[in-house]
Amino acid sequence: MMNGMNKLALAIVAGMLLAVPLMTQAALPMPADSQQVYRVQGLNAGSVLKMYKEPGKEVIVNIPHNATWISRRNAQQTLGAVVWEKVSWDNQTGWVLSDALEHDAEASGIADARRQCLADPAVVDKECCGYPEAAKGGEFRSVPIYSVQELTAGESLMMYVDQGDNAIAVEIPHNASWVAKLGQMGTVGNVTLERVRWAGQNGWVNANNLKFDEEATKEGNRKRQKCGGMVSADGADFRSSEVVCLPAPIIRRLQESGALDAETVKQLQEQQKSK
Repeated sequence: MMNGMNKLALAIVAGMLLAVPLMTQAALPMPADSQQVYRVQGLNAGSVLKMYKEPGKEVIVNIPHNATWISRRNAQQTLGAVVWEKVSWDNQTGWVLSDALEHDAEASGIADARRQCLADPAVVDKECCGYPEAAKGGEFRSVPIYSVQELTAGESLMMYVDQGDNAIAVEIPHNASWVAKLGQMGTVGNVTLERVRWAGQNGWVNANNLKFDEEATKEGNRKRQKCGGMVSADGADFRSSEVVCLPAPIIRRLQESGALDAETVKQLQEQQKSK
């Protein structure tokens, strides 16, 4: 039977995180410019900016520590010494700490270019406005898309990178989709990790928290063919993964979190001694 400590450790792996913003700047000025894009500032990997339904009440979603494409909604509330900001991110609207946001000049420029495209009468098909140039061209193949499962609001699916002591790349929200598998899987003990790409970042996540998203897959395939100018091939649907050895930093992170049982940890230690 799994004891309480192991249950807690597995919850940590799933990503039950607290919002720990570093108060390094004042609240954003008002009135807000809805055409500007903002990003999270002052958080380290492993921390998140929580979005609430009302200031400090009822978590809607964990916004990753390095997230961008946040829009201000021109509303603030001050409770005590804390200023709350109403924002939208990833089709969700709620309240976050105002001083955890900073202007993202690069994203704002991209958003402005898209608005100009939408307003240009010479552009007949507006759907492809803003489609990134780097994603155009090449041979088409179906890319299976996955969404996160078995997590609730206030939890995140941790994505681990291959190297470094701080092995967290990003905290994927509990209700995220558009997760693409990269064709590599690794197992250690009773934990299976899958190498994926989400929000422009690559890393390893718990495979048990992924489920195939048929609608997102169809939509992604359609738009890449239409806007990416890709040459049609056989359209093969690649869902299988090659089993590989997990990188040492990932195994160490699993050990430190307590996600591996004692017998597996012992076996890993013996393997390390024999090398």
